Amino acid sequence: MKGKNITFIVGAGAVQNAWNPVIRAINKTEDIETNGDGANFLFARYIYLLKFYSSIAKAGKHPKMFEMMKSNIRVLKKNIADELKKAQNSGEIKPRENFKEIVDKFVMSKVDRAYLVTTNWDNIIDLEINKLYRSNNPDTNSRIESFHIHGSIESPDELYLPSEITQEVYRTKEEEMKLGRNHGSLMSLLENGNRTVLYGISLDPLDAELNQTLGAGISSPNIEEVIIINPSHEIVANRVKLLLDKRYPAKILAYNPNDLNKKIEYN
Repeated sequence: MKGKNITFIVGAGAVQNAWNPVIRAINKTEDIETNGDGANFLFARYIYLLKFYSSIAKAGKHPKMFEMMKSNIRVLKKNIADELKKAQNSGEIKPRENFKEIVDKFVMSKVDRAYLVTTNWDNIIDLEINKLYRSNNPDTNSRIESFHIHGSIESPDELYLPSEITQEVYRTKEEEMKLGRNHGSLMSLLENGNRTVLYGISLDPLDAELNQTLGAGISSPNIEEVIIINPSHEIVANRVKLLLDKRYPAKILAYNPNDLNKKIEYN
């Protein structure tokens, strides 16, 4: 029996309390009190300012402002990484209770080959999936590798903030190439995959580059179905519809993570 290639893409919704450490880091860094919506608002504003000051610094104006903005964002990223590490170690952030049930039902089997991709900065899903399973890929020495498309707390300076893209005016060519390779690798996984599973990921408009990478990857004759596991699955399904290529009409199936027996079809 021939197996399928499955790309399992996990977002913050797969982790309990995922945003709490990030919000603490922002509050600590900026001496404010905000929430998840405010965090995304601030991230997008800071990236805009970094672009703006980078552009005018290249024209010889206000170079100190550009350096200050870079320094501020570097401090913020370090604080985010530190808070996430502490939250991991304390058990504050952890996988959702039905994580194993979801993976068993939609991802793992003896004949399928699965690839794990995460948009999260923390390592919670990486650690949990390796506690529960062994890789069916002989090239990974029985360890299931997780592909962090938006960076990892192990390298705080490389954290990818909401609204950022690969080709930013403030990046070096080396940074662009590294990030470009990451997105190219994800696209290749998707192109060769038969099933894409989106768990706890919303395809937020702030992540335009991720959305485009996903759309380009699933524009493939190999794709058979996209499975969405999200309480707000209707919103995500409508976004997936906008990404699918009409030449390759994959099935769009959705589940509320609290009721995995009820399948919703969006085609």
